[in-house]
Amino acid sequence: MQANAKQLPEDYVLVLQQINEDGGDGFDDLAEALNIERGRLGHIVQSLYHKGLIMIDYAASRESWMSLSTKGKRFVTYLWPESNRSYGY
Repeated sequence: MQANAKQLPEDYVLVLQQINEDGGDGFDDLAEALNIERGRLGHIVQSLYHKGLIMIDYAASRESWMSLSTKGKRFVTYLWPESNRSYGY
């Protein structure tokens, strides 16, 4: 896998984790949830996008919507295997 946990800074991993937990996030919601400055978050989002770990939908509304790509989902499952478990209640 091209991207690995050792190559990603902690705040990048936290962004991936938050998007995974929410199933997707708007830029403003993500910045607020993680308490990250918008400029820093913009840099992180662009980097994760270029690594192929997230998708960005600009057409959904005026705000960009981010979700994990297939590669991003595999990466998150690699980092947190328990995140892929489904529990039948």
